[in-house]
Amino acid sequence: MQLSVPRSATCRSLALLLVIVLMGGFLAPEAAAKQRNLVIFGDSVIADPPLGQYLARKVEQGSSEFVGGRFCPTSRSSFGVQAAAELRLEPMDYSCAGATALGGRSIFGGQDFAVQVDRALADATLSPATDRVLITVGFNDTYNNLTLPGHELRSRFVAAMVPQIERIRRVAPEARIQLVGYPTIADEGHVCLFNLGGSVRDRTYAPVIGHLEDLAQTMQQDLAAATGVEFLDLKPSTVDNGMCAPDHLRGWAGLIDLNASPYHLPSHLNARGHEYVAEVIVGS
Repeated sequence: MQLSVPRSATCRSLALLLVIVLMGGFLAPEAAAKQRNLVIFGDSVIADPPLGQYLARKVEQGSSEFVGGRFCPTSRSSFGVQAAAELRLEPMDYSCAGATALGGRSIFGGQDFAVQVDRALADATLSPATDRVLITVGFNDTYNNLTLPGHELRSRFVAAMVPQIERIRRVAPEARIQLVGYPTIADEGHVCLFNLGGSVRDRTYAPVIGHLEDLAQTMQQDLAAATGVEFLDLKPSTVDNGMCAPDHLRGWAGLIDLNASPYHLPSHLNARGHEYVAEVIVGS
């Protein structure tokens, strides 16, 4: 026996199917675009918290910034956030001032790098839809491990970070993972802690800063070589923009810094520095 379906019912079904296909075609790309994001991990250089928030170090329980008993404020104008805006990606910032790769021993507090990855995984913001991952970490590990020989610290840093890179890759296999290096800080072993405008500044001999700066650079290069992630080397292009540079060129603030560019934390990138690093990331 042959069953017949009313022609009107068939037409309605076909029309409904056509609407679903068309709506899917129009809405799916938009939904996917909204899911694309840029995930940020690292220390205070990439977090760039406003000084007042950083010093407060306490918020009401339940605040989105109060995670695991640690206060991790971040900036809305850091180079990671600026890069995300230019790339039209939603920034998901898990960075935290004082962060280390080897463990939470920093005198400035902060969450370990592994904990930041834990948070991103728990929030499901690190996912197959992640387009790019930015990482800046390592400097806090240098001065927190001064008793370790340089080669041993480099080895431990890589050993601690490789599993974290692997975790990120497993859940975001298509993401570009970029290890963003530190810009130039010291000038031939000297730092300028007090930039009072014009040529009024100190020039303090502090070879340890240059040593730690170079050590952090080497640690990051080792990690990039071990994992195949991209390393953005900022040293060559910022050699004239460190803490002792003239006001119109300085991208790294001193302890007290006037007339150069606004900044959040002393002895960190200023607004000019963040803008430049963001441009490097976008152009990479």
